[in-house]
Amino acid sequence: MSNLKEIASSPVQSIPTFDLQRQEWALSAFAEAAAALARAESTNLLIQEVCSAIAAQGPYVLAWVGKAEDDENKTVRFLGAAGEAIAYTNEIQVSWSDKQASGLGPAGFVIRTGKSCIIEDTQTDDNFLAWRKLSENFGIRSALGAPIPDGGDHPFGVLLVYSKIPSAFALTDVILFESLAKEIGFGLRAIERQHQLDDQIHEKELIQERLATSLRATIEAMSRTMEWRDPYTAGHQKRVAEISMAIARKLQWPEERVEALYMAAMVHDIGKMSVPSEILTKPSRLTNIEMQLVQGHVDSGYQILKDIPFPWPIADMVRQHHERLDGSGYPQGLKGDQICPEGRILAVADTIEAMSSHRPYRPGLGLDAAMKEIRAEAGSKLDASIVDAAFALEGEQVLQKILEAK
Repeated sequence: MSNLKEIASSPVQSIPTFDLQRQEWALSAFAEAAAALARAESTNLLIQEVCSAIAAQGPYVLAWVGKAEDDENKTVRFLGAAGEAIAYTNEIQVSWSDKQASGLGPAGFVIRTGKSCIIEDTQTDDNFLAWRKLSENFGIRSALGAPIPDGGDHPFGVLLVYSKIPSAFALTDVILFESLAKEIGFGLRAIERQHQLDDQIHEKELIQERLATSLRATIEAMSRTMEWRDPYTAGHQKRVAEISMAIARKLQWPEERVEALYMAAMVHDIGKMSVPSEILTKPSRLTNIEMQLVQGHVDSGYQILKDIPFPWPIADMVRQHHERLDGSGYPQGLKGDQICPEGRILAVADTIEAMSSHRPYRPGLGLDAAMKEIRAEAGSKLDASIVDAAFALEGEQVLQKILEAK
């Protein structure tokens, strides 16, 4: 289909500022909608709150959920909608038939194929011709559709999100909306089972577990997106996350706190998306100005994450992973107890992984050199108890296994 873009995997070469904004909008929408899913106790409330959560983010002016009916006209029935352009849904007819004009838009395509799609610009896409004039009246310029799975011959329905600016949706954003559409499907079925079995507490726990799994998968996808730009550090965040979790468990942290640390570790370098790739991959020592740009990734990461309603203070953990106990770190020069425990673990784990692995300007120095470095800085720059935990893990061959699994 002409400008109706079917989603496919595509390596990301560079990520400009606008793409960072798009990803932040989508992640904020996902986080808010996930919270709404966890609260919902009825089908109507679930759909309404999810749509409201999405439509409250960035440039999104409308979100609606439709069900694919199996009637003669293959009607798409609106189940709920929210946003400043909600009246648009009262003016349109949508189907998933390929024999009718009303079925040639994003909703029909998604239900027929079971695949997500993006309308880059409603004013130029021929597949949106039937709704072009009306969408212009409501300020709709781009759209994204994702299937709500059902396990039958076709999806249960579709989640449609509209934006007031063209090209508001990146290919990487589709990961979040597909996850959210799946969770809507899980939520709808869970509520139905709750009504049938009167087992609301158990089903809500299942939904929460699925949401946590989806959030974790989304964080991992964001991490991979960033690392595509810098092949020398591919897998760095994942290994730092695994080292961090191992240290936290050695310190007997509760599992929920370990999971929060994992999330932070998986995106601790997300701010490097704002650093030119030629600097990240430079095969020689960086100049002072280049080093300042790289160090700026900490604040950039904080700015990307700070307004996203995670269940934990992920943004603060990310911001503090280069702080040091004696105040010699950056960006804030925090000292001692001003640095959160998660930031302290990230500092140790990041040092171990970075020194052990290859970099564009030097070969890997190995685990022995990394362990000598953290021992030398224990108590002055790094938390001594965390360093002790790392050495215990080395003695158990845990660190070696993580680093060798590159």
